[in-house]
Amino acid sequence: MRARPQVCEALLFALALHTGVCYGIKWLALSKTPAALALNQTQHCKQLEGLVSAQVQLCRSNLELMRTIVHAARGAMKACRRAFADMRWNCSSIELAPNYLLDLERGTRESAFVYALSAATISHTIARACTSGDLPGCSCGPVPGSTCLPGNEV
Repeated sequence: MRARPQVCEALLFALALHTGVCYGIKWLALSKTPAALALNQTQHCKQLEGLVSAQVQLCRSNLELMRTIVHAARGAMKACRRAFADMRWNCSSIELAPNYLLDLERGTRESAFVYALSAATISHTIARACTSGDLPGCSCGPVPGSTCLPGNEV
């Protein structure tokens, strides 16, 4: 039996979250998802704020990734606030996801940074979850019974 190429699916899901005009960073609203929401049934996908219909479909077909994606959204928001903590634009408008102000709706330096940061964060978070074995069926996780040498982790 052949293992599913989970890494490819995960990265395609991440890419799909960044598609569409003005939809690219609306998924960051997932950071507001309550921890109590189980995300183990397809109807939970409709309850997630910030996903457009195509992304809801992706959610339904990739439920096992959704906790990781929510974690990535929280990480992107935290990293943005940290990066701009002492600046005039302090990334506070990212908290309004998915209903952004003009600073993130138009082609500004700030929106470019948030797009790049969110893409990097979701890719990194999925890769870490995969290598740590947190994603079922992921082909790049550790081999059962093997040990990871310090410094070789992602």
